Amino acid sequence: MRMRKTCLLLAAVCGAPAAALAQQQAPASLEELLRQTSTDVTRDIEESTSSRFAQSASQAPSVTYVVTAIDIARHGMRNMADILRSMPGLYVTGDGNFSYVGARGLGRPGDFNARLLFLVDGMRINENIYDAGLLGAEFFVDVDLIDRVEYAPGPGSALYGNNAFFGVVNIITKGTDKLHGLQVRANVDSDRKREVRASVGHRSEQGWEAWLALSAFRQDGIAAPFSVLPQDEGLYKDHNWDRGQRLLAMGRYGGWTLRAGLSHREQGAPRILPPEAPLPVVQNRNIYNNNFLSAEYRRDLGNDWSLYGAVSSKRSDYLSVYPFVRMDAAVLEFDNLALGRWYNLDLRISTQRWRDHELMAGFEYQYDRTQSIVAGPAGEEPDAAFYGNNRRRGLFVQDSWRLNDAHRVTLGVRRDSTMVGGTNTNPRFAWIWSGVPDASLKLMYGSAYREANLFEFQVNAPLEAPLPSPERIRTLELAWEHALNHNFQYRASVYASRLRDLISINRESTVFENSDSIRNVGAELGLERRWSGGQQLQAALSLQRTADTAGRRLDNSPRALAKLLYSQPLQGDRLRLSWQMLGQSRRSIGPVALPGYALFNSTLLWRPGVGTDIALSLYNIANVRYYDAPSGVDEQFRQEGRVLRFSLTRQFGP
Repeated sequence: MRMRKTCLLLAAVCGAPAAALAQQQAPASLEELLRQTSTDVTRDIEESTSSRFAQSASQAPSVTYVVTAIDIARHGMRNMADILRSMPGLYVTGDGNFSYVGARGLGRPGDFNARLLFLVDGMRINENIYDAGLLGAEFFVDVDLIDRVEYAPGPGSALYGNNAFFGVVNIITKGTDKLHGLQVRANVDSDRKREVRASVGHRSEQGWEAWLALSAFRQDGIAAPFSVLPQDEGLYKDHNWDRGQRLLAMGRYGGWTLRAGLSHREQGAPRILPPEAPLPVVQNRNIYNNNFLSAEYRRDLGNDWSLYGAVSSKRSDYLSVYPFVRMDAAVLEFDNLALGRWYNLDLRISTQRWRDHELMAGFEYQYDRTQSIVAGPAGEEPDAAFYGNNRRRGLFVQDSWRLNDAHRVTLGVRRDSTMVGGTNTNPRFAWIWSGVPDASLKLMYGSAYREANLFEFQVNAPLEAPLPSPERIRTLELAWEHALNHNFQYRASVYASRLRDLISINRESTVFENSDSIRNVGAELGLERRWSGGQQLQAALSLQRTADTAGRRLDNSPRALAKLLYSQPLQGDRLRLSWQMLGQSRRSIGPVALPGYALFNSTLLWRPGVGTDIALSLYNIANVRYYDAPSGVDEQFRQEGRVLRFSLTRQFGP
């Protein structure tokens, strides 16, 4: 009955603007013409992640998936989890506090996204305690500020060093051409989440440009993600909440670009005590504080030479507060603080001086000024304290060599030297053949590594277990991409990987150790179809099998992922209805068997006038009840049910 009411509500809201607009027969304005959807497939979309310079995705030395700002708006993607969930080969889950990402069947329980490298405008943002990619509500970038997200799967250490183990995700923000004037946005959903965002941008006649964006969110009365006693449901909701703020800014003049960002998130979760306790419940809290400041410089040196330099300072502060109650009802707090501060330096020089060559050389340096995990009663001497000290240096060179009109070869190698992981050398090779019009065949090989982090040291040290050696992966991949015409293209790729010394937690000894050799084989199939009426269809199927030397499948390793995205104009681009289907096969995490599921989402996007967007989205339409155990423990967390969301965006000024 509830499902029927929700669907009737959605149909009523969708039908009202559609009927009103159907009666309007005025000729299209210039703004409307600019909004018209291209009927050509996006074969030559630009990407810059696979080679660190802008080029056509069809000529890039890796398979690259791109989600644009248009995709984000049409499909009502609310956060980075929604964006990554829509990409081939990626699957995302959460426990109410953290968003976990798996890639190509490899999502290790308890891993904090350390095997994917995340960039914002080319700047690495994985923090230096857990190597975590923080993609939840604590992430720096609001989705409204994203121009596109690029995902290059496969080993990326030949260009990026540590953490680029399963791939690289680059979040590229908008410029003042899209953030000009004043923009405001407000969202509200049926799960009691409210969000607001405001940005202001300006490009001057003197050549400088800048924008500033602020956003905040709040969610109260969040339902328990697992079963609780009926009498405790209200008590749980009263103490289960989430709130936060973000600031992001950019300024550019000449060859200089300055960026700054900060985020604060405080998430509360209750711990219900047994009946004999003097209090019924205590309030646990998780507090995130993150910030960064970066400066970059680009300059053409003449004679086909160019220089790029960037320096950044970052801080990540994560505090977990766990109250405990004495028998006299006094409440004390136990704090677990992870504090990281680090600096990055990135220098690159590139040239096209030699015919048919694009040559690049670079140096990267990371200085971990602070690495600490301190735990103990608040205001007292800590029970345990762990400190790290690390410096990373990386030198790389890459040559993209155009042999002739049909053949291109990319060769690269990088050598990293770190105080913790020693030295690591990682090569890459890619051969791209484009002898057939509107098609390309890619043969790619690469390797990557990831060294143990302070969190893994903190787990092992009390038990006097040695620090694991760096884990390594080698991958060979063959990909075929072909546009049969302007409206239809497809792709197919197969890959085989060998993983050595994968860092995993031993369930019996509860320490991190290197595992035996692991093999991972898979295939990814995809197609894109566009029609003259403005309809768009994207479909992807990812298949994989990952097993150790004894043939045992890995935990949290679904064999199949299916993605379907469809968009249908109802009144040109003034009114558009979009659908998503996200499917995942069954998998196991330790003794827990998790069944497969399919989720359906839909978004109606209405643009009644220039500068106004109204969106109504329904997520998990069938209210599928599905669970996950992302931390690797037996406890299962129920994932998001049906949610109805309303969003209003308004732009003021030129």
